[in-house]
Amino acid sequence: MEWIQPTFLLGLLGICVPLAIHLWNGRKGKVIAWAATNWLNPVESQSSRSLKLDQLLLLLVRIALWSMIVLFVAGLWWNILEKVNSPETVHLVMPNAQVEADFRFELEQALEKGEDVYWLAEGLPAYESGEGPPAGFGAEKLSSYLELLPENIDSIHWYAMGVESEISQSIWLPKVPEIHLASKLSRVSQAAQYIQPESGAYLGLDKDGVLVPIVDNGIPKEKIAFSGAIPVHLELEDATQMSNIQAALLALTEVYGLTFSEVEEEKAQVIFSDNLDENSEDGKLYFQTEAMKTPSANHHIALSDPVSVPWAELVDKGILPELILEPLVGFLGISSPETFMTKVQLSQKFTEIPKSTQSKLANTSEIFLILIVLLFGLERFLAYRNNQ
Repeated sequence: MEWIQPTFLLGLLGICVPLAIHLWNGRKGKVIAWAATNWLNPVESQSSRSLKLDQLLLLLVRIALWSMIVLFVAGLWWNILEKVNSPETVHLVMPNAQVEADFRFELEQALEKGEDVYWLAEGLPAYESGEGPPAGFGAEKLSSYLELLPENIDSIHWYAMGVESEISQSIWLPKVPEIHLASKLSRVSQAAQYIQPESGAYLGLDKDGVLVPIVDNGIPKEKIAFSGAIPVHLELEDATQMSNIQAALLALTEVYGLTFSEVEEEKAQVIFSDNLDENSEDGKLYFQTEAMKTPSANHHIALSDPVSVPWAELVDKGILPELILEPLVGFLGISSPETFMTKVQLSQKFTEIPKSTQSKLANTSEIFLILIVLLFGLERFLAYRNNQ
Protein backbone atom coordinates (compact mmCIF):
# COMPACT_ATOMS: atom_id res chain seq x y z
CA MET A 1 0.00 0.00 0.00
CA GLU A 2 1.31 3.46 -0.89
CA TRP A 3 -0.12 6.97 -0.57
CA ILE A 4 0.47 9.14 -3.63
CA GLN A 5 -0.36 12.46 -1.92
CA PRO A 6 0.01 11.68 1.82
CA THR A 7 -0.23 15.33 2.89
CA PHE A 8 -3.92 15.36 1.92
CA LEU A 9 -4.60 12.82 4.68
CA LEU A 10 -4.68 15.80 7.04
CA GLY A 11 -8.13 16.38 5.59
CA LEU A 12 -9.36 13.50 7.76
CA LEU A 13 -9.49 16.05 10.57
CA GLY A 14 -12.63 17.29 8.80
CA ILE A 15 -14.63 14.42 10.29
CA CYS A 16 -14.89 16.64 13.35
CA VAL A 17 -17.47 18.71 11.44
CA PRO A 18 -20.22 16.04 11.16
CA LEU A 19 -19.40 14.94 14.70
CA ALA A 20 -19.92 18.49 15.97
CA ILE A 21 -23.20 18.76 14.04
CA HIS A 22 -24.41 15.49 15.58
CA LEU A 23 -23.56 16.63 19.09
CA TRP A 24 -25.23 19.98 18.48
CA ASN A 25 -28.45 18.39 17.24
CA GLY A 26 -28.44 15.86 20.12
CA ARG A 27 -28.28 18.41 22.89
CA LYS A 28 -31.24 18.49 25.32
CA GLY A 29 -33.59 21.39 24.91
CA LYS A 30 -35.19 23.41 27.69
CA VAL A 31 -38.62 22.08 28.75
CA ILE A 32 -41.26 24.80 28.72
CA ALA A 33 -44.49 23.97 30.54
CA TRP A 34 -47.76 25.21 29.07
CA ALA A 35 -51.44 24.76 29.95
CA ALA A 36 -52.09 21.48 28.13
CA THR A 37 -48.81 19.82 29.05
CA ASN A 38 -50.44 17.48 31.56
CA TRP A 39 -52.86 16.19 28.92
CA LEU A 40 -49.97 14.89 26.69
CA ASN A 41 -48.88 11.25 26.64
CA PRO A 42 -45.38 11.09 28.27
CA VAL A 43 -44.25 8.59 25.64
CA GLU A 44 -44.90 11.05 22.82
CA SER A 45 -42.66 13.66 24.43
CA GLN A 46 -39.66 11.32 24.42
CA SER A 47 -37.27 10.68 21.52
CA SER A 48 -37.80 7.31 19.95
CA ARG A 49 -35.04 4.69 19.98
CA SER A 50 -35.22 4.36 16.17
CA LEU A 51 -34.73 8.09 15.74
CA LYS A 52 -31.53 7.99 17.77
CA LEU A 53 -30.27 5.07 15.71
CA ASP A 54 -31.05 6.96 12.49
CA GLN A 55 -29.12 9.96 13.74
CA LEU A 56 -26.17 7.77 14.71
CA LEU A 57 -26.27 6.07 11.32
CA LEU A 58 -26.37 9.48 9.60
CA LEU A 59 -23.28 10.50 11.60
CA LEU A 60 -21.40 7.38 10.56
CA VAL A 61 -22.38 7.84 6.90
CA ARG A 62 -21.21 11.46 6.89
CA ILE A 63 -17.89 10.46 8.50
CA ALA A 64 -17.45 7.69 5.92
CA LEU A 65 -18.37 10.06 3.06
CA TRP A 66 -15.82 12.64 4.12
CA SER A 67 -13.19 9.95 4.63
CA MET A 68 -13.78 8.56 1.12
CA ILE A 69 -13.39 12.05 -0.39
CA VAL A 70 -10.09 12.61 1.44
CA LEU A 71 -8.76 9.16 0.48
CA PHE A 72 -9.75 9.76 -3.13
CA VAL A 73 -7.77 13.03 -3.21
CA ALA A 74 -4.77 11.51 -1.37
CA GLY A 75 -4.67 8.64 -3.84
CA LEU A 76 -4.22 5.12 -2.51
CA TRP A 77 -2.01 2.72 -4.47
CA TRP A 78 -2.36 -0.99 -3.86
CA ASN A 79 0.32 -3.12 -5.45
CA ILE A 80 -2.08 -6.04 -5.48
CA LEU A 81 -4.33 -4.09 -7.85
CA GLU A 82 -1.51 -3.24 -10.22
CA LYS A 83 -1.71 -4.89 -13.61
CA VAL A 84 0.53 -7.89 -13.63
CA ASN A 85 2.97 -7.55 -16.54
CA SER A 86 5.87 -9.86 -17.14
CA PRO A 87 9.23 -8.12 -16.60
CA GLU A 88 10.35 -6.59 -19.90
CA THR A 89 13.97 -6.91 -20.95
CA VAL A 90 15.32 -4.65 -23.70
CA HIS A 91 18.50 -5.16 -25.71
CA LEU A 92 20.05 -2.11 -27.38
CA VAL A 93 22.64 -2.70 -30.09
CA MET A 94 25.04 -0.08 -31.42
CA PRO A 95 24.78 -0.15 -35.26
CA ASN A 96 28.21 -1.62 -35.82
CA ALA A 97 28.97 -4.76 -37.83
CA GLN A 98 31.62 -5.92 -35.36
CA VAL A 99 29.25 -5.55 -32.40
CA GLU A 100 26.50 -7.47 -34.22
CA ALA A 101 28.93 -10.24 -35.18
CA ASP A 102 30.29 -10.64 -31.63
CA PHE A 103 26.86 -10.82 -29.97
CA ARG A 104 24.74 -12.41 -32.69
CA PHE A 105 24.17 -15.56 -30.64
CA GLU A 106 23.05 -13.60 -27.55
CA LEU A 107 20.74 -11.40 -29.63
CA GLU A 108 19.13 -14.40 -31.33
CA GLN A 109 18.62 -16.03 -27.94
CA ALA A 110 16.90 -12.85 -26.72
CA LEU A 111 14.57 -12.88 -29.73
CA GLU A 112 13.64 -16.50 -29.05
CA LYS A 113 12.70 -15.56 -25.49
CA GLY A 114 10.39 -12.84 -26.83
CA GLU A 115 12.54 -9.99 -25.55
CA ASP A 116 12.82 -6.69 -27.42
CA VAL A 117 16.01 -6.06 -29.40
CA TYR A 118 16.55 -2.65 -31.03
CA TRP A 119 19.24 -0.96 -33.08
CA LEU A 120 20.41 2.37 -31.66
CA ALA A 121 19.53 4.30 -34.80
CA GLU A 122 16.90 6.70 -36.14
CA GLY A 123 13.45 5.43 -35.19
CA LEU A 124 14.91 2.69 -32.94
CA PRO A 125 14.40 -0.07 -35.56
CA ALA A 126 13.90 -3.65 -34.39
CA TYR A 127 16.83 -6.02 -34.77
CA GLU A 128 16.40 -8.96 -37.11
CA SER A 129 18.94 -11.74 -37.39
CA GLY A 130 20.87 -11.73 -40.64
CA GLU A 131 20.30 -8.06 -41.45
CA GLY A 132 23.16 -5.57 -41.40
CA PRO A 133 23.26 -2.51 -39.12
CA PRO A 134 21.04 0.37 -40.29
CA ALA A 135 22.42 3.79 -41.12
CA GLY A 136 21.42 6.95 -39.30
CA PHE A 137 23.24 6.72 -35.94
CA GLY A 138 24.28 10.02 -34.40
CA ALA A 139 25.78 10.30 -30.92
CA GLU A 140 24.16 13.71 -30.51
CA LYS A 141 20.72 12.16 -31.18
CA LEU A 142 21.11 9.23 -28.80
CA SER A 143 18.75 10.70 -26.19
CA SER A 144 15.99 11.10 -28.78
CA TYR A 145 16.41 7.44 -29.80
CA LEU A 146 16.01 6.29 -26.20
CA GLU A 147 12.81 8.30 -25.74
CA LEU A 148 11.11 5.69 -27.96
CA LEU A 149 11.76 2.87 -25.48
CA PRO A 150 8.78 1.15 -23.79
CA GLU A 151 7.79 2.51 -20.38
CA ASN A 152 7.72 -0.78 -18.46
CA ILE A 153 11.36 -1.89 -18.52
CA ASP A 154 12.78 -4.35 -16.04
CA SER A 155 16.34 -4.52 -17.37
CA ILE A 156 18.44 -3.15 -20.25
CA HIS A 157 21.38 -4.74 -22.06
CA TRP A 158 23.73 -2.40 -23.96
CA TYR A 159 25.93 -3.79 -26.77
CA ALA A 160 28.67 -1.50 -28.07
CA MET A 161 32.30 -1.10 -29.10
CA GLY A 162 32.94 1.15 -26.12
CA VAL A 163 34.52 4.06 -27.99
CA GLU A 164 34.09 7.58 -26.67
CA SER A 165 32.49 8.77 -29.91
CA GLU A 166 29.49 6.46 -29.33
CA ILE A 167 28.19 8.51 -26.38
CA SER A 168 28.65 12.26 -26.47
CA GLN A 169 26.77 13.05 -23.24
CA SER A 170 25.27 11.56 -20.10
CA ILE A 171 22.28 9.30 -20.74
CA TRP A 172 19.18 8.91 -18.52
CA LEU A 173 17.48 5.52 -18.59
CA PRO A 174 14.79 3.76 -16.49
CA LYS A 175 17.47 1.23 -15.52
CA VAL A 176 21.27 1.38 -15.61
CA PRO A 177 22.09 -1.05 -18.43
CA GLU A 178 24.25 -4.13 -18.30
CA ILE A 179 27.21 -3.38 -20.56
CA HIS A 180 28.42 -5.81 -23.24
CA LEU A 181 31.56 -4.73 -25.12
CA ALA A 182 32.92 -6.25 -28.31
CA SER A 183 35.93 -8.54 -27.92
CA LYS A 184 39.32 -6.95 -27.22
CA LEU A 185 40.87 -8.53 -30.30
CA SER A 186 38.55 -6.56 -32.53
CA ARG A 187 38.71 -3.34 -30.52
CA VAL A 188 42.01 -2.12 -31.91
CA SER A 189 42.63 1.56 -32.45
CA GLN A 190 42.53 2.71 -36.03
CA ALA A 191 45.74 2.49 -38.05
CA ALA A 192 47.35 5.90 -38.31
CA GLN A 193 46.91 7.71 -41.63
CA TYR A 194 49.12 10.46 -42.98
CA ILE A 195 49.21 13.33 -45.47
CA GLN A 196 52.19 13.78 -47.74
CA PRO A 197 52.38 17.34 -49.13
CA GLU A 198 54.43 18.22 -52.22
CA SER A 199 57.41 19.02 -49.97
CA GLY A 200 57.75 15.28 -49.29
CA ALA A 201 57.35 15.57 -45.49
CA TYR A 202 54.60 13.69 -43.69
CA LEU A 203 51.81 15.13 -41.56
CA GLY A 204 49.80 13.18 -38.98
CA LEU A 205 47.75 13.62 -35.84
CA ASP A 206 49.26 13.28 -32.40
CA LYS A 207 47.42 11.80 -29.41
CA ASP A 208 45.64 15.13 -28.84
CA GLY A 209 44.41 15.28 -32.44
CA VAL A 210 46.77 18.09 -33.45
CA LEU A 211 48.31 18.03 -36.94
CA VAL A 212 52.09 17.70 -36.58
CA PRO A 213 55.03 16.78 -38.87
CA ILE A 214 56.07 13.12 -38.72
CA VAL A 215 59.78 12.30 -38.88
CA ASP A 216 59.61 8.85 -40.47
CA ASN A 217 60.70 8.04 -44.00
CA GLY A 218 59.52 4.43 -43.81
CA ILE A 219 55.76 4.99 -43.83
CA PRO A 220 54.11 2.46 -46.20
CA LYS A 221 52.01 3.73 -49.09
CA GLU A 222 48.79 2.19 -47.76
CA LYS A 223 48.94 4.58 -44.79
CA ILE A 224 49.13 7.67 -47.00
CA ALA A 225 45.59 9.09 -47.05
CA PHE A 226 46.48 11.98 -49.38
CA SER A 227 49.54 13.25 -51.17
CA GLY A 228 50.39 16.23 -53.35
CA ALA A 229 48.71 19.63 -53.69
CA ILE A 230 45.07 20.04 -52.65
CA PRO A 231 42.93 21.22 -55.61
CA VAL A 232 40.73 24.11 -54.54
CA HIS A 233 38.26 26.38 -56.30
CA LEU A 234 37.34 29.88 -55.08
CA GLU A 235 33.92 31.11 -56.19
CA LEU A 236 33.63 34.36 -54.24
CA GLU A 237 32.19 37.68 -55.39
CA ASP A 238 33.55 39.67 -52.45
CA ALA A 239 37.15 40.62 -53.22
CA THR A 240 37.94 41.09 -49.52
CA GLN A 241 36.74 37.59 -48.64
CA MET A 242 38.65 36.22 -51.59
CA SER A 243 41.90 37.74 -50.32
CA ASN A 244 41.14 36.54 -46.77
CA ILE A 245 40.70 32.93 -47.95
CA GLN A 246 43.89 33.09 -50.01
CA ALA A 247 45.77 34.47 -47.02
CA ALA A 248 44.39 31.68 -44.81
CA LEU A 249 45.51 29.01 -47.30
CA LEU A 250 48.94 30.63 -47.48
CA ALA A 251 49.18 30.50 -43.69
CA LEU A 252 48.40 26.76 -43.75
CA THR A 253 51.17 26.32 -46.29
CA GLU A 254 53.70 28.24 -44.18
CA VAL A 255 52.80 26.54 -40.88
CA TYR A 256 51.98 22.97 -41.91
CA GLY A 257 53.49 22.66 -45.38
CA LEU A 258 50.15 21.98 -47.05
CA THR A 259 50.02 23.16 -50.64
CA PHE A 260 46.98 24.23 -52.63
CA SER A 261 46.38 24.59 -56.36
CA GLU A 262 43.51 26.62 -57.77
CA VAL A 263 41.63 24.65 -60.43
CA GLU A 264 38.24 24.65 -62.13
CA GLU A 265 35.22 23.62 -60.08
CA GLU A 266 34.89 20.24 -61.82
CA LYS A 267 38.44 19.25 -60.85
CA ALA A 268 38.44 20.78 -57.36
CA GLN A 269 38.12 18.76 -54.16
CA VAL A 270 37.69 21.79 -51.91
CA ILE A 271 35.38 24.65 -52.92
CA PHE A 272 34.93 28.05 -51.28
CA SER A 273 31.67 29.80 -52.18
CA ASP A 274 29.30 32.56 -51.13
CA ASN A 275 26.29 30.22 -51.41
CA LEU A 276 26.28 26.44 -51.21
CA ASP A 277 24.67 24.50 -54.02
CA GLU A 278 22.01 22.05 -52.82
CA ASN A 279 23.04 19.68 -55.60
CA SER A 280 26.67 19.60 -54.48
CA GLU A 281 28.72 16.45 -54.92
CA ASP A 282 29.34 14.18 -51.94
CA GLY A 283 33.02 13.65 -52.77
CA LYS A 284 33.90 17.31 -52.30
CA LEU A 285 34.29 19.60 -49.31
CA TYR A 286 32.38 22.90 -49.48
CA PHE A 287 33.11 26.00 -47.41
CA GLN A 288 30.50 28.76 -47.29
CA THR A 289 31.83 32.12 -46.19
CA GLU A 290 28.66 33.21 -44.34
CA ALA A 291 25.45 31.36 -43.41
CA MET A 292 22.54 32.18 -41.14
CA LYS A 293 22.12 28.51 -40.11
CA THR A 294 24.29 25.42 -39.90
CA PRO A 295 24.32 23.46 -43.17
CA SER A 296 22.64 20.05 -42.97
CA ALA A 297 25.22 18.10 -44.99
CA ASN A 298 28.45 16.96 -43.29
CA HIS A 299 30.58 18.10 -46.24
CA HIS A 300 29.12 21.63 -46.08
CA ILE A 301 30.94 23.94 -43.69
CA ALA A 302 29.77 27.43 -42.72
CA LEU A 303 32.80 29.51 -41.72
CA SER A 304 30.89 32.39 -40.13
CA ASP A 305 27.48 33.64 -39.09
CA PRO A 306 26.51 37.28 -39.80
CA VAL A 307 24.87 37.55 -36.36
CA SER A 308 26.89 35.49 -33.87
CA VAL A 309 30.31 35.28 -35.53
CA PRO A 310 30.66 37.81 -38.38
CA TRP A 311 33.34 37.43 -41.02
CA ALA A 312 35.31 40.46 -39.86
CA GLU A 313 35.66 38.96 -36.38
CA LEU A 314 37.15 35.75 -37.79
CA VAL A 315 39.72 37.72 -39.71
CA ASP A 316 40.61 40.04 -36.83
CA LYS A 317 41.11 37.12 -34.40
CA GLY A 318 43.16 35.18 -36.95
CA ILE A 319 41.19 31.94 -36.49
CA LEU A 320 40.15 31.50 -40.13
CA PRO A 321 43.04 29.13 -41.02
CA GLU A 322 42.20 26.79 -38.11
CA LEU A 323 38.51 26.77 -39.05
CA ILE A 324 39.51 25.59 -42.51
CA LEU A 325 42.12 23.09 -41.30
CA GLU A 326 39.97 21.00 -38.92
CA PRO A 327 37.32 19.81 -41.43
CA LEU A 328 39.95 19.69 -44.20
CA VAL A 329 42.09 17.16 -42.30
CA GLY A 330 39.11 14.88 -41.73
CA PHE A 331 38.09 15.20 -45.38
CA LEU A 332 41.57 14.16 -46.54
CA GLY A 333 41.16 10.91 -44.62
CA ILE A 334 43.07 11.19 -41.35
CA SER A 335 41.55 11.30 -37.88
CA SER A 336 42.57 10.67 -34.30
CA PRO A 337 42.52 7.02 -33.15
CA GLU A 338 39.41 6.08 -31.24
CA THR A 339 39.72 6.00 -27.46
CA PHE A 340 38.08 2.96 -25.89
CA MET A 341 36.38 2.88 -22.49
CA THR A 342 36.15 0.08 -19.97
CA LYS A 343 32.79 -1.23 -18.74
CA VAL A 344 33.14 0.82 -15.57
CA GLN A 345 33.87 4.02 -17.52
CA LEU A 346 30.98 3.38 -19.88
CA SER A 347 28.53 2.58 -17.08
CA GLN A 348 29.32 5.98 -15.53
CA LYS A 349 27.75 7.58 -18.62
CA PHE A 350 24.32 6.27 -17.55
CA THR A 351 22.05 7.58 -14.82
CA GLU A 352 18.88 5.87 -13.64
CA ILE A 353 15.75 7.97 -13.81
CA PRO A 354 14.41 8.28 -10.22
CA LYS A 355 10.96 6.85 -9.64
CA SER A 356 8.48 9.57 -8.77
CA THR A 357 5.36 8.63 -6.86
CA GLN A 358 3.84 11.93 -7.97
CA SER A 359 3.57 10.64 -11.52
CA LYS A 360 1.78 7.47 -10.43
CA LEU A 361 -2.01 7.40 -10.70
CA ALA A 362 -4.03 5.81 -7.94
CA ASN A 363 -5.40 2.45 -9.00
CA THR A 364 -8.25 2.71 -6.45
CA SER A 365 -9.87 5.85 -7.93
CA GLU A 366 -12.81 3.99 -9.46
CA ILE A 367 -13.53 2.19 -6.17
CA PHE A 368 -13.52 5.43 -4.18
CA LEU A 369 -15.75 7.21 -6.72
CA ILE A 370 -18.37 4.45 -6.53
CA LEU A 371 -18.32 4.50 -2.71
CA ILE A 372 -18.59 8.30 -2.66
CA VAL A 373 -21.67 8.24 -4.89
CA LEU A 374 -23.35 5.51 -2.83
CA LEU A 375 -22.57 7.19 0.49
CA PHE A 376 -23.74 10.56 -0.80
CA GLY A 377 -27.09 9.06 -1.84
CA LEU A 378 -27.49 7.31 1.53
CA GLU A 379 -26.55 10.50 3.39
CA ARG A 380 -29.17 12.52 1.51
CA PHE A 381 -31.82 9.89 2.23
CA LEU A 382 -31.08 9.77 5.97
CA ALA A 383 -30.77 13.57 6.22
CA TYR A 384 -34.19 14.00 4.58
CA ARG A 385 -35.66 11.35 6.85
CA ASN A 386 -34.28 13.06 9.95
CA ASN A 387 -34.93 16.59 8.67
CA GLN A 388 -31.20 17.34 8.83
